[in-house]
Amino acid sequence: MKKHVLLSILFLQFHLFYSQISSKERDYIITYHPQRIDIQFTNPVIAKAYGGKNRDLEIPFENKASDQYTYTLQDLPPSSIIKLDYQLLGGGDEGFRTGFIATPSKSSGTIEVFFNHPVDTNYSQGQNAVNLGNTLDDKLISYINGCSSTLDIAIYNSFSPSATAGIAGAINDAFQRGVQVRVIYDGGTGSTMIPLLNSAIPKLASPKNINYGLMHNKFVVFDANAADANKPLVWTGSTNWTVVQIDGPDKNSAIVIQDQSLALGYQIEFEEMWGSSTATPIPFNSRFGPYKLDNTPHTYNIGGRIVNSYFSPSDGANEKIIEAVNSADTDLNIATMLITRTDISSALIDKYSNGLHATQLVMDTQNPQGNQKALLQAEIGAARVRTDASKGVMHHKFMVVDNYNSLSDPLVLVGSHNWSSAAETKNDENTLIVHDLNIANQYYQAFAYLYQLSGGVIINPLSVANSPELANHYFIYPNPSTGIFNIKSEKAVSGNTDIRIYDAAGRRIYHQIVSQFSKSSIDLTNQPNGIYYVVIANEAGVNHLKMIKH
Repeated sequence: MKKHVLLSILFLQFHLFYSQISSKERDYIITYHPQRIDIQFTNPVIAKAYGGKNRDLEIPFENKASDQYTYTLQDLPPSSIIKLDYQLLGGGDEGFRTGFIATPSKSSGTIEVFFNHPVDTNYSQGQNAVNLGNTLDDKLISYINGCSSTLDIAIYNSFSPSATAGIAGAINDAFQRGVQVRVIYDGGTGSTMIPLLNSAIPKLASPKNINYGLMHNKFVVFDANAADANKPLVWTGSTNWTVVQIDGPDKNSAIVIQDQSLALGYQIEFEEMWGSSTATPIPFNSRFGPYKLDNTPHTYNIGGRIVNSYFSPSDGANEKIIEAVNSADTDLNIATMLITRTDISSALIDKYSNGLHATQLVMDTQNPQGNQKALLQAEIGAARVRTDASKGVMHHKFMVVDNYNSLSDPLVLVGSHNWSSAAETKNDENTLIVHDLNIANQYYQAFAYLYQLSGGVIINPLSVANSPELANHYFIYPNPSTGIFNIKSEKAVSGNTDIRIYDAAGRRIYHQIVSQFSKSSIDLTNQPNGIYYVVIANEAGVNHLKMIKH
């Protein structure tokens, strides 16, 4: 079972915004309703909730009389960050704990994804992924140019041609027009952009000694506190701002999310490193690396989607990577620079060994100490674990889960966090998990390009039909056919039925939503001869069938 359950019918994406959605955290399940948030604890608790700017004002946190485990937050302003203090009672896991809840924003919830390399739109399930090539930096500059009040930057490595051009020029222009600019950068990396910034812009280098790792973030928070909820943005992903990273040939992506609640969560993380909520950093108060606290929300309701956010090393991102692997029901598709954690490789091998044969990876050519690639190739197969064959560094750190299963929990995990112990224990990193088929599929298109370029053959997980007992709820006739097929149900199905057809390579070639389904005629006369895979999904479940055109 998934830890993140969309209680609405997931394939009807347009209904999600109006439906309740849930997400499981360590000790409780969060359920977002239109006018309230329910917190269902796993054990009896003593709990209090606090709001306000500093999260020090106690607010009503009502226990449901009908369910002693469930508490309710309601009548709260949008984009509020709420602190929960609670004590678990019983169950052998007693103790005082703290969690953070974000109320939904009034923002648009728009999510945009950009790549700096080709993608394979043959695998698009509706929205083509965007390849900006060597203009990804121009996209970042356009967002900086649109910033009106605050600009918080945490960047590992950066370049700009001059103080008046490129990214530095855009930042300096923003500062000159009155935007509050704050910049955090890695103290051990020679970022040539930093000296080009206006000397009046406050900057803070991360500390460098044996106790710290890299300040490896690549995020920007725009206008987090804007009165207009449609202004705040978060830019993050895998790309640094050097020429080879953002323009290529290194392979990278950026994800941009328009949501005030998420922006405020990232602002909390920024200010923890900054040591201050003002324009001036206070190094004495700042926290980096292993000294940071788990003090931000991990679940956001963004436009009706669950988006999880984790910062390293405080939030246990490595565990979330493994949970995402274990959540896969149909397919698992990974583009990551490296894997040096044995617990991650073990999870992948276990998943494959237990029947998830559509487990596919593409990794960079580098071979760091502890690299798990050779083990993965031995256990999963070199045909499924490919080495990137393109020029430059395959710098991604993303995973797409269940691209082919809209009724599972399709997701993409993405961010700056390499799958290494340094990222888990010392580095400052950020990770997002977006539970949305459309966004996940855009990353899948990038994966498909890189995987096939490396010699991989896309495995279509739908090539195995359901058991006859389940598949026999539907009949396809004539089958084989020269192009016209009829799909008939044993009995009429109430509500909506989602019909998708994929070719042998896994590309979707047909999609229709039918109300009160009993029979549908499908014309594939323009498609080449071969085997096609049908997915029929509705309230009764998901059925996989085959049909043959000859």
